[in-house]
Amino acid sequence: MTHKIKSNDGVTINVEDVGSGKPVVFLHGWPVNHKMFEYQFTELPKHGYRCLGIDLRGFGDSDKPWDGYNYDTMADDLMAVLDTLNLQNVILVGFSMGGAIAIHYMARHQGHGISKLALLGAAAPCFTKREDFPFGIPKSAVDDLIQQTYADRPSMLKNFSEIFFANPQKLSPEFKIWNLNLGLAASAHATIQCAVELRDRDLRGDLANIRIPALILHGSDDKVCLFDLAKDMHDGIKSSELVSIDKAGHGFYYEEKDRVNAELIRFIASN
Repeated sequence: MTHKIKSNDGVTINVEDVGSGKPVVFLHGWPVNHKMFEYQFTELPKHGYRCLGIDLRGFGDSDKPWDGYNYDTMADDLMAVLDTLNLQNVILVGFSMGGAIAIHYMARHQGHGISKLALLGAAAPCFTKREDFPFGIPKSAVDDLIQQTYADRPSMLKNFSEIFFANPQKLSPEFKIWNLNLGLAASAHATIQCAVELRDRDLRGDLANIRIPALILHGSDDKVCLFDLAKDMHDGIKSSELVSIDKAGHGFYYEEKDRVNAELIRFIASN
């Protein structure tokens, strides 16, 4: 089932809804869409969970407006989805940029409707280094991605996938085509503006607002969102559990999908 939800500013947000039972809402990362969670959506419903995948504005099958590519607006979009579908006691799963949006939602909307939070390779609390934050990647690396997007977006997406996965040589050619198409489904403008938000946004002040059970799942060899980010989130979220996926990269949701699915099911089912 697919829902088309209107946000506060009239933008249509696409939501895929699979299975029945306890609702699990997924927020995807930059620069793809909810279909990245295909290998979670084929497994979790078997265990009695309703999986809902949101395409963030500008990505996938959601509208692609000119404005609103910031964590405030995208957190508001999430609230519109939860309220319109009357979702309660939700397990919120955020990957990479989706993890940052999930964290900001917990602060901006006081965790409205959320009972547990799972952060997968989250791009938080700061994606990039700054004077008082030594973790993350250099801002110049994001600037390069932005310039590459302006110049040749398909090439940028292909090159980015080479650092995204720990073992890109083990991915089938067909998977690489599929993954590239997820990125190409976004608007170029959304891709650029969300990269700016990733580069510049600081969510350190949001972490203390999270008081529900939180699972931080992170690849130990992540080259996109470095593992130091996971440790910093764990320190800042008092109710959190940190699980390292050894030798895994940023794309561990696929490369280590059996482990990821098992950890998610364990976390969702726990008291």
